[in-house]
Amino acid sequence: MIRAVLYLFIAIILITFLRSVIGLIAKAFGGLMAEESQSAAAGGGSKGEGSTPAGELKRDPVCGTYVPESTSVKQLVGGRVVHFCSEECRSKYQSG
Repeated sequence: MIRAVLYLFIAIILITFLRSVIGLIAKAFGGLMAEESQSAAAGGGSKGEGSTPAGELKRDPVCGTYVPESTSVKQLVGGRVVHFCSEECRSKYQSG
């Protein structure tokens, strides 16, 4: 009987220890993810091959493609800025 209680007590201590270790790891990982998302939102994120430019998406009036505002080709038309995906679309817009 005493042996069973001892085993139960040891199991409870091990489970508590493992939960605390897993909690610390989760907090550390969550902190790293928060720092990474904050730096990406501030424009300081790394620009890898799979990353996309941050910014609001604007629709090209010629081809309908959505492009990030930060990388679009811009032109002032009638007092407002029109965003294009490329120089070719801007030329088509000007000629038509």
